[in-house]
Parts: sequence; C-alpha cells; structure tokens
Amino acid sequence: MSFLFLDHLEPDSLWNLESQKMLASFRSPPETLIGSGEYLLYGDITREWGHWIIEQFINQKYLTGTASQFGIAEIYADVMDKIEKLYDHKLSYDDIKLNSRKISKLVYSQVQLFNQASNMQARRSISLEMKENLLNTFGPKPRCWLTGYEFSEEVIENFISSSGKGTTDLVLPRYIDQYLPIGRKARDITIEVDHLYPYSLGGKDELDNYRLVCGWSNAVKSNYITAYSGSSGHLNQNEYYPRSYYYWALRSIGLKRKCEVKGCTNTIENSQLTVCSSWGEDMLITPASMKVVCKEHSITRHDRYIKR
Repeated sequence: MSFLFLDHLEPDSLWNLESQKMLASFRSPPETLIGSGEYLLYGDITREWGHWIIEQFINQKYLTGTASQFGIAEIYADVMDKIEKLYDHKLSYDDIKLNSRKISKLVYSQVQLFNQASNMQARRSISLEMKENLLNTFGPKPRCWLTGYEFSEEVIENFISSSGKGTTDLVLPRYIDQYLPIGRKARDITIEVDHLYPYSLGGKDELDNYRLVCGWSNAVKSNYITAYSGSSGHLNQNEYYPRSYYYWALRSIGLKRKCEVKGCTNTIENSQLTVCSSWGEDMLITPASMKVVCKEHSITRHDRYIKR
C-alpha cells in the first residue's frame, strides 16, 4: 500500500524530479490495487514502451524521401553501435550481435511502415461490391465491430447507396448512454469502414484490414493503437472523466468483446456493449475499474440513459 502513500498524486509533485524518481522505482501500480483493467493497463503500456524503445534506434535519415537507399545492413551497423553504448560493453560480443540483429529487423520494419505511410496515395474509395462483401461478412444483422451497436435498415440502405452519402434520413435515439454516447449526431450511428491497423501508420488498404464500425467509434479510435496513444478528442460532460475516457472505454470493449457479468452470454456479436465500474454503478469509472457490460446489465443506474 506504500504506493498510495507517496506524494505522486499531489499537484506539487508533478514537476518534482525526486518524486518522479521515487514513483519510477515502482515500475507499475501494484496488481492488488487494480480491478478488471489489469490487462488493459499493463498490456497497452508495454506495447507503447516497445514502440518507444524501437524508435530510439531510428536515424532520421531513414525517414527521408531517399530512405530506400538505406538497407538493413546499414541499420544493423547503426543499431550495433547504439547497443554497445547502451550496455557499456557489459554484454559479450555474440550477445551484442544477436540483440542488434533482432532490433535491426524491428527498426527496418518500422522504417518501412513509416515511409509507406508517408508515400501513400489518397486511400481508395470503398466500392459498392466491397461494401456488400463486408456486409455479408458481418452477417444479416451487422453490428459495429468495436461496440456491438446494431445498424438499422435505414443505416444499411444509406451505406450501400450509389451516391455514398445516403438518401434516407436517420432517426436518432431519444435516449443515449452518457458513458458511451452513441447517437448525439447522425454520423454516430452511420456505418463507416475502419482500418483495423491505421492506414496513416502504414496499415493495408485491403479487405483483411477493413472493419465495419459506427461513426462514433471511428471518430474516437482515430489512428491510435494503444490506450496511451493520446486523447480521443471527445470531452465527456461529466467533469470526472478525462478527455481520453471514451478511447479507454472503446479499447476495453474492443478487446474483451463480451459482457463480464458472471453467467451472461451476451457478446459483441449479439448485443451492444458499454462500460461500468467493477465496484458498482455509483462508483467512478476509471481504466483500473472499467468493466464491460451489455445493455441489459447497464440499466441498473437510473440516470445512466439521458435524453439526447
């Protein structure tokens, strides 16, 4: 419990180096203090750290328009030099070579993705045939791949309209979930094609990288790849929630994909999912306590659904 008794939650400690060093010694919050968000918190920060560690070995010259002239051999030489300095010759020469080879491949892959993204043409439009293929893949009653929101017939009709803009007026819901407010505006409930791995980061503009999502999810997800990548840009009306709250909720639902209430069989394939606190409906929802539930198990709090 000493983790909680540090001054790291005090405003004055934010820019205090000694406080920061003390906090760093813990490496991560104790598992005993984290509820259902353990895998989300630890998994995504490890993923984020991995990217930062690899990127520190990238020379900016590899990211120029002439990057194609640099091969993995030159990257390997650069990485090996950095590894030797990083470990201050505490590794054997064979271990240095082995680690340099592995890191060089990862660096090369990241450089390729970066340059691929930088040189990409405008993403291709989704053809009617492609839309129909995606709808068939998602079944007769398609749902948002990230929230389980079920698309109406009117939404589907607009999605496959020849103009691509839709011809049918969409009826917005009278009540929305204030913790996952899909339906505040027309775009929220439309069908959009999302790139599972962001196109702007080098993701393929191909069928196997496409997913059908609601407009709300697509806007929140943006091109982030972990819950630490940045804020969603959406500010909850509830002052207790930070700007990144909606992305954390989306990340939780998209990873777990089922209601976590014991005995419930609802999944993202047959039900719209949302989040609540694992400690009860009256408690604040944080990434540490975030629990995925279906709509059936989210209506216990009387003020959860509010008029749009």
